[in-house]
Amino acid sequence: MGGRRLIFFGGGDGVVYAFDAITGTSGRDSGSLRPDPSAVDGQAARASLGVDSLHCVWRFDCDPTAPKEDIHRYIRNRRESPSNIKSMPVFHDGRVYVTVGGDIWWGKNEAWLKCIDATGTGDITEGGQSWSYPLEGHCCSTPSIHDGLVYVADCGGKVHCVDAQSGHPYWVHDAGREMWASTLVADEKVYVGTRRGDFWILAAGQQKRVISSIRLDDAVISTPVAANGTLYVGTMTRLYALQRPASTP
Repeated sequence: MGGRRLIFFGGGDGVVYAFDAITGTSGRDSGSLRPDPSAVDGQAARASLGVDSLHCVWRFDCDPTAPKEDIHRYIRNRRESPSNIKSMPVFHDGRVYVTVGGDIWWGKNEAWLKCIDATGTGDITEGGQSWSYPLEGHCCSTPSIHDGLVYVADCGGKVHCVDAQSGHPYWVHDAGREMWASTLVADEKVYVGTRRGDFWILAAGQQKRVISSIRLDDAVISTPVAANGTLYVGTMTRLYALQRPASTP
């Protein structure tokens, strides 16, 4: 970022952090690193290893009005609760995209896709948000970005396609069942599975078009992977390798 290497981390406290990446090597074999048994806290343990602490460049609180203390008293409170991040932040074109919201098991029924300006420093909670897009219920999914569009699935069973620059929604597809998996964009298609075992294939682009859906044997809670012309899809019980039928002369 501007010649600076950053690490982006989404915390269980609903905060996205940007850290300076540590450069260089210590010359020591990582297998030989062992903390001093007398170290009583994390800082002392790092010091005993000769490990540097990461420098925080900026922090962005995705839900600043949410409770931050005594959070366990909000268990099963579906109206107000802390927010957490259960997905990975994605960096693209100077911005960070991340999903955040109430805990899926006991938190509030609110979630968002956030777009954050990654060029700031310090606490950028005020002024660092480029846009925010509401999701349905909860969200565990990492967004996918392709050709200026962001694709994301939520636990309400919806797949969303929004503009990466403005957050403007182009379409929403109702997959009918809860989704924990993340979307994959490959070969100009969007792939994602549901907890019922439905595997959806949608056309990538501003116009919604369903290409196909396949019923698999069990819940799909992992993200599909494409490699060497094969699509790999994992369910709770099987791993599938899917290929196009061979063309006939």
